[in-house]
Amino acid sequence: MRYIMLEYTEPQEDEAQRVYSELDRENRETRRVELYPGGLWFAYGDEHGREEALNPTPFPDDIRELNVPGQVTARTIAPGIFREVWDQAAERPDGFMGMFF
Repeated sequence: MRYIMLEYTEPQEDEAQRVYSELDRENRETRRVELYPGGLWFAYGDEHGREEALNPTPFPDDIRELNVPGQVTARTIAPGIFREVWDQAAERPDGFMGMFF
């Protein structure tokens, strides 16, 4: 497994500011957590389900290819960082609907 984070410099109101992804050996997403500027989050894969929302296209071997100066920064992160974000996401209300229940 490999873990990456994409950070968007100026996301639109309805776009994630940070996206944490777990990739398998073929560089396909197996789990993802999206954090939005307003504090909302959405998690996909594993116990959260919604695998259809995961990116079906393999990520490049060199994650830096996803960098767009002034717009998005992509980097590899430690497995522990991803696990911490994933675990925190599990403790919060689930995305938009979680604000009401």
